[in-house]
Amino acid sequence: MRVRDYSRPTTLNPDRLFGQVAQKLAVAIITGAVKAGQLLPNEDDLRSEISVSRTAYREAVKVLTAKGLVEARPKSGTRAAPRDSWNLLDPDVLSWHFEADPNEKFIRDLFELRRFAEPAAARLAALRRTPADIARIEAAYRGMSENQPYADATIRADLAFHEAVFTASHNATLMCLASAVAATVQWSLLLKSVDDRDVFIASLVDHERVLDAIIQRDGDLASARMTTLVIDSLNTTLAFLTPTASATIHKTA
Repeated sequence: MRVRDYSRPTTLNPDRLFGQVAQKLAVAIITGAVKAGQLLPNEDDLRSEISVSRTAYREAVKVLTAKGLVEARPKSGTRAAPRDSWNLLDPDVLSWHFEADPNEKFIRDLFELRRFAEPAAARLAALRRTPADIARIEAAYRGMSENQPYADATIRADLAFHEAVFTASHNATLMCLASAVAATVQWSLLLKSVDDRDVFIASLVDHERVLDAIIQRDGDLASARMTTLVIDSLNTTLAFLTPTASATIHKTA
């Protein structure tokens, strides 16, 4: 099941031929159609699906090599790299994952990263936020509450909420993790049923409580409430992926 990617534009222009070739090859690697160690499809192999020039193919390979998805070695050809070589936090690599089926292990890994990063961002946001920061977070929350559950506008508002919290932290290095958090938010939203209004309302309450803590400048409370939000989101996401499995992460103080 492929899901739509609502993230901001990545570093590659999909209208450029080499960007299209890079995406085609990357998705083949991520989905396992081309396994680690296998030779990449060449220009002739791709021509049945997409118009490919030698220049565009070479540029695409350079991009994928820089992102760790491809290894080019003398005499052994250009091959798919093992997963532990991929730059998984690269915005393009995260975006390409939305072309593949949901991978429970990868989603769990992203949520674990989010569990560490986002409560810290919320804590700093509560201590450092400016009036403009609060206005952005409030506007995003209104976008979530005023639109239909899981509508495009609601999803974009949810992403804007989390991005605004990271921005309000005023920590440039922490903000580098915002794209990974956005990916987990998208998986969580897009895997849920549009008819599951109770889950949406519960999530909306979690967001409002985070906003209130940031407004109060209570860093500890903001962190605790963001932790609750992240754990609730993970559990509902896993419930969709594995409906018969019980929640494996429990709320902590």
